[in-house]
Amino acid sequence: MTGSPDDREDCDLTGRPDAGRADPLEPLLRPPATYLATPPGTFHHIRRRAARRRRARAVMVAAAAAAVLGGAPYLFGVMSTNGGDELVVPTVTGTRTGPHPPSPGPSTSPSTPSPPTDPTPTHRAPSAPSAGTTGASGRTVGPSGRTPDTSPMCTASQLTASLGGGDAGAGNLYRYLVLTNRTSGACQVSGYPGLSLLDADGKQIGAPATRDRRTYAPVVLEPGGSASVTIHTINRQGECLPTSARLRVYPPGNTASLVIPGEITNCDDRFSVTPFAAGTSGNPPA
Repeated sequence: MTGSPDDREDCDLTGRPDAGRADPLEPLLRPPATYLATPPGTFHHIRRRAARRRRARAVMVAAAAAAVLGGAPYLFGVMSTNGGDELVVPTVTGTRTGPHPPSPGPSTSPSTPSPPTDPTPTHRAPSAPSAGTTGASGRTVGPSGRTPDTSPMCTASQLTASLGGGDAGAGNLYRYLVLTNRTSGACQVSGYPGLSLLDADGKQIGAPATRDRRTYAPVVLEPGGSASVTIHTINRQGECLPTSARLRVYPPGNTASLVIPGEITNCDDRFSVTPFAAGTSGNPPA
């Protein structure tokens, strides 16, 4: 290859001239790239959509947390009950519930029996007023229009006691102990009497009567009205104590007693009484 260096610089490796110069056809065959402008408000729209997504996620998280916190007390309560079947219900105003106190034990002195230790016996709420039971006087006794809480407890001095009728069956003997209001004012009896057997000399025979556990309500005694309990013994079975000649009766809530004639035999330690019910035919009424 001949020529000057300047001439050689204008030639490519093939020896063609103008190899280092721009191709005049390149602007036509490869036009400059143009880019579309971003539409107005695009970035603002994207930011708003992102903010909405963040708010939606925050609301969902808050709702899930509230559901968990709201269900936690219920779940804790279910787990803590451990499958218990005890049912708690509110007590009626003015009533008392619970087991009755134990019956008075044997007296330390046969001639001075102890009074009952239940001056304020527990009771359930009285039922709705009803017609009641007609006593020997013809007056209505038992749950009446008079509210039990407004009637005072009957004292021993207001009452007379007597043995009424009875019943028997399958070796069991039942006698009715009746208390009658002999005053001109109403009073009430509620619960169990204290009852002891006495011999002809007034000495106590064996232990006082035990209690036949039953629910009961106060019984309002109008003047001349009566309430009664059922005395339960058995007919000459096992070991028998001497037959009584008298009965000592403590009305509910009293430390004074009534002594009446009566023959009751305590055999095999079967000697119990029910709570008072209206009428003269025991509890439950015969």
